[in-house]
Amino acid sequence: MRNDREPYKIRLFLTSLLRTILNKPVGFDEAVRTTMRRIKLDKREKRSAYIHAYQTIVNYYGLKYLAEKKGLGEGVKAIVNLLEKLNYNFETYLELMDEITQEMPIEERLAKKYSYPLWVVKELLKHLPVSEVEKTLRNLNEKKRWARVNTVNATLEEALECLENEGVRFQRHPKFEDFLRITDPFYPIGGSKCFRKGLLIPEDLSSYVLVESVMKYVASPLLDSCSAPGVKLFHILSKNATLRAIAVDYSSKRLLYAVEILKTYVNQGRILLINGDSRILAYKNRFSTIVLDAPCSGSGAVYGDPSVKLRLSREHVRRYALIQYELMKNVIKQGENIVYTTCSILPIEGEMIVQRIYKEARAVLQDLVGDYIDPAYPGYDVSYKTFRIYPHKVEGQGFFISVLRGVR
Repeated sequence: MRNDREPYKIRLFLTSLLRTILNKPVGFDEAVRTTMRRIKLDKREKRSAYIHAYQTIVNYYGLKYLAEKKGLGEGVKAIVNLLEKLNYNFETYLELMDEITQEMPIEERLAKKYSYPLWVVKELLKHLPVSEVEKTLRNLNEKKRWARVNTVNATLEEALECLENEGVRFQRHPKFEDFLRITDPFYPIGGSKCFRKGLLIPEDLSSYVLVESVMKYVASPLLDSCSAPGVKLFHILSKNATLRAIAVDYSSKRLLYAVEILKTYVNQGRILLINGDSRILAYKNRFSTIVLDAPCSGSGAVYGDPSVKLRLSREHVRRYALIQYELMKNVIKQGENIVYTTCSILPIEGEMIVQRIYKEARAVLQDLVGDYIDPAYPGYDVSYKTFRIYPHKVEGQGFFISVLRGVR
C-alpha cells in the first residue's frame, strides 16, 4: 500500500525523468539513476518508480496525445497530470487508447496505440502486413529479461543452482539449454551474486540467436569493429577457445566498461582492445572475420531502452545510416567474411546499407540458416540473401543481419 507521500514522489520522479530524457542525450537506465540520486527513494519505492518510469517512456507518444485530447495541455506537466488522474494505472491507459483509436486509419491507430512516431509505422507497413507490424510494435514494448549461462566461468548446473539459492524464478529456453528467461522482467540483476560473479551474462535472446547463426563464418583473427560493451564478442569467445580478436570502439568510456566486463566474464589474454574509429582504421594484415555491430537508432531494442523512441526522428536515423555506410565501406576491404548487423527495424539501417555496398564493392552475399532467422524485407536487390530476426517471433529484439564475402 502506498504511503501518503508516495504519489507526490512518483509525480516528482516522473516529471524529473521526462525532462532529463527529453533534454539530454542519455539512455533510459542512466536517466533513471540520475533522477533517483536527486529524489530519495527507499528500496520498494525504487522498484515501483522504475516500473512506472518504463511504462511512461515506452508509452510517451500515446500519453502525450491522450493528455492533449483530454484538454490537459502539452508537455511534461500534462503527461504527469494525466497519469495522476489515471492513478498511475497503465492498464486503464491502454484500455482507453485501444478504445479511442478504433476508428482511426490503420497507420495512425498503430502509432498512437503502441506509441511510435507515425513515420516509423508507415515505413514498416511498406514491408510487412498489418498484423506483423502490430505484433512487432507490441512485442518491442514488452519488457523482458534474458540471460546466458557463462560456460567459461560455470557449468549449467552451477549457474541454475545459484539462481535457485537466490530465489530467482526463471524459465529455461526450449531450444537453447544455456539460455533462460528471468520471470520478473524488472528483476534487478545488478544485485545478484550470480551475475556479479560472472556465472550468468545479461544477453538479449535475439543477440544470442544472431551469434549462434554466424559461428560457421567465425575464425581467427577476428575484428570486432564496434565492440563495446562486447556482449556478442564475449559470446563468440565462449564458443571458440582458441580465437584471437581485436576489439575496437570509438567511445573510450564504453571501451573501459568493456574491460571491466572482460575481467568478469572472459579470458582477457586473447583480446586486444583499441580506442579508435573503424571508419578510418586500416590494418596491415587481413582478418578472417569482421563483426560490424554498427551503432544505430536502436529501433529494434525498445524494450532494452525505451528512450530510443523519443529520438526516432528521420534526421537522427539518417545520421546513423551515414555512419553505418562509412563503416561498411572501410571494413569490407579488410576481411574475408563481414558480419553486418544492427538492432534496427528500419530498412535504411539494414537492407539499404547492404544494397549500396553490394553494388559498389561487388561483394558476395553469404547464406545464413538458424532458428528464428527469417528473410529480410522484400523489395531490395539483396533481399534474397539478407536476414532479420523479428521481435514477436523470438520474444527478443529486432535485428537485421547480413554476411558478406569481403573484397580485395
